Amino acid sequence: MRHLLTQLRAVLTTGPSGARTAALDALSQAPARLLLLLDRHARPGPPVSGPAGPLRLFLDSLDARGMTRQAAVEGLAACGGPLAAAALALRTDDWAAEVRQRATSALMMRSAPDEVAAAVRVLLRMEHRTRAGGLLADYRAALSTPPHRRAVRALAADADPPARRFGVELALDLGEYVPGDLLRAALYDGDQVCRRLCAQRLLEIEPAQAGRLLTAKGAGVRELAVAALPPDVPAKHLVPLLADRARMVRAQARWQLYQRGEPPAEVYRVQLRKAVKATSTAQRLLVGLVVGLGECGDASDARLLGGLLGSPQPAVRRAAAHGVARLAAPDQLVGLLGPLANDPDPGVAREVFEGLSRVPHEVPPETLWIGRTRTEPAVRRLAERIGARRPGQAGGAYAQSGQTPR
Repeated sequence: MRHLLTQLRAVLTTGPSGARTAALDALSQAPARLLLLLDRHARPGPPVSGPAGPLRLFLDSLDARGMTRQAAVEGLAACGGPLAAAALALRTDDWAAEVRQRATSALMMRSAPDEVAAAVRVLLRMEHRTRAGGLLADYRAALSTPPHRRAVRALAADADPPARRFGVELALDLGEYVPGDLLRAALYDGDQVCRRLCAQRLLEIEPAQAGRLLTAKGAGVRELAVAALPPDVPAKHLVPLLADRARMVRAQARWQLYQRGEPPAEVYRVQLRKAVKATSTAQRLLVGLVVGLGECGDASDARLLGGLLGSPQPAVRRAAAHGVARLAAPDQLVGLLGPLANDPDPGVAREVFEGLSRVPHEVPPETLWIGRTRTEPAVRRLAERIGARRPGQAGGAYAQSGQTPR
């Protein structure tokens, strides 16, 4: 940072006007974190010299002398542009009370969308500082007034995630979105927090939109949609949700069944048997059902899941191994999981040795040797952990095979 500050001072002092313009543009587009770092490392430093202008005012606003910073704030108040707004936001945390007050007063007058966005990015990152306490709330209140509505809509589409979320929350509070806007944002917005915020508001206004939100790419949105479904929704309509790829969605779908007295595990068993018999079952549905049953089943389900350990689909074997490792009785684990120790899929092998770590004293030496000689570091670590818990047998496999631990 100090080197960058030295370069900026040199550009201001001796650089051509084109270099000063380029430096100003770069600072205007710089992330807020960089501006905060420049402010932290600027003091102590030599006084700035060079022609007057926005770049000189910005560097003066970082000066160690209070009078220089105060004069810079007065000059920045008369300047437009995002860099001036960001510099004023920095000085609202100044240790000199008069500098803070003047910077705050000047900042509250900013209403141009690019200036508001630049200020909010900085203020969000200073929110927990003692001297800046409460300023963000005051600025939020100022943005709620009619002259700033255009800036709020632009802020809700900002590229900086924290600023974007701040803008979306404010726009929702101000009623800037109609249901169609909320639906589009909930389904397609690039930020998961914004998707969830918009989905939550949409479901408050129109609960019947829950069915549309079940197809959202965001798991948080799908979770909200499942929770908003009517209590009498048929269990067969919940099957894709019980097999959802996201754990939170599966849990919410199971809660729907619990609330009306239907055991989710029984629904999983019935649907999984149907899926196994059908030759056209999508892999995602089959994997989801296996994972879901592994999450809420009991020891009696180990046999059903164990039948899928020989599936030609690695994802199914992986899910089945995870469920068996969780549900099977200890005396069944080695018999069910041991044959998969040399599975070609690394994920399956990892689940196998995770399960076998429940019964380290029952793992045969040859199975332990397979784990220790596999190429995947995670699997080897699990095998070593199992071996460390049975020291009397840890070295037998190596002595017989002539191999050494890797």
